[in-house]
Amino acid sequence: MNPPALRALLADSLTLWGVTGRVDIADAGVKVTVGDQVLHVAPAAPAEAPMRWWLISETRRRPAASMLGLLRSLRYALNATSTEPARARVAAPL
Repeated sequence: MNPPALRALLADSLTLWGVTGRVDIADAGVKVTVGDQVLHVAPAAPAEAPMRWWLISETRRRPAASMLGLLRSLRYALNATSTEPARARVAAPL
């Protein structure tokens, strides 16, 4: 995923979570700013497989093996977990 597409996905995610913030392209990844908290999302190097992404704060570097894992980590890092997550339900047709 290129930086503009990643930026758009994360900006939409912030909106979905009800978080006011800013997402900017920075180097090979993006920078997410919410209040005084700044997080960087960077792609992992090929040699770091199976890790695909890094969520980097001032004090921690969290690996993510998938985009879903990255979004989950970002959501928790931003403390945007006050609402029950949406659940997909699959059922046989009636």
